[in-house]
Amino acid sequence: MNEKEWSAAVRSFAQSQREQSSIPDRDSLSTEEEWQCRIIGGEFISWYQHRLRNILRQRAALRFMKFDPKPFIIFTTSMPGLVAAREIMPEAPESLVYLLHSEFEEFERNHLASDFTACIHHWSYFRPLDEEFLARAQQSFPGVKAEEYRIHTVGDLWGERCGGEDNHLWRWNGREMELLEEAFSQVVF
Repeated sequence: MNEKEWSAAVRSFAQSQREQSSIPDRDSLSTEEEWQCRIIGGEFISWYQHRLRNILRQRAALRFMKFDPKPFIIFTTSMPGLVAAREIMPEAPESLVYLLHSEFEEFERNHLASDFTACIHHWSYFRPLDEEFLARAQQSFPGVKAEEYRIHTVGDLWGERCGGEDNHLWRWNGREMELLEEAFSQVVF
C-alpha cells in the first residue's frame, strides 16, 4: 500500500467510525469534558497555526528523507477533542482527518504503519495517570488528591525518529482545570 492509498484508507476508516459513533453536541459534554474541549481545542489551534509550520520547515530542510511538502495530517484525540476539532474545522480539508486516538491505534493494528514521509500524526488528549506518573505527581504536588490529577498528552510524529511527546499535569477540582506543571514529562523521538 503506497502513501496515497494509506491516507485514503485512514480517511475512509475515520468516516466509518463517525457513522458508527457520531461526535456529540458540545452542550452534552460534562463540565470536565467542556474544560478538556477548551484545552485541547486551544492546543490544536496553536499547533496548526504555529508548530505545524516549524515541522514543515524541518521536513523541508531534511531533503534526504524525501518528505512530501504537502503532507496528510492525522489528528487523534479524545471525544472532547473531536468536539473541538469539529467546531474549529467543520469542513476539514482533504489533507486533514481527525479521529479518536484509540480508533487510530485500531487502524494501525490492521494496516502497515506509514513511514510518515507523506503524513504527520499529531495527538492531544487527556488520559488517566499510570502509577509512575501518580507517584511523581504526589511527590511534586502533595496537597492534591490522587483522583484530581489529570495528564494531557500532546505529541507529533512526522518522520522516522522525528517527533516528540509532552505530558502536562493538570488538576481537576470538580469545577475547573488548573495546570500544575507544563511538560511534566517529555520524550523526543
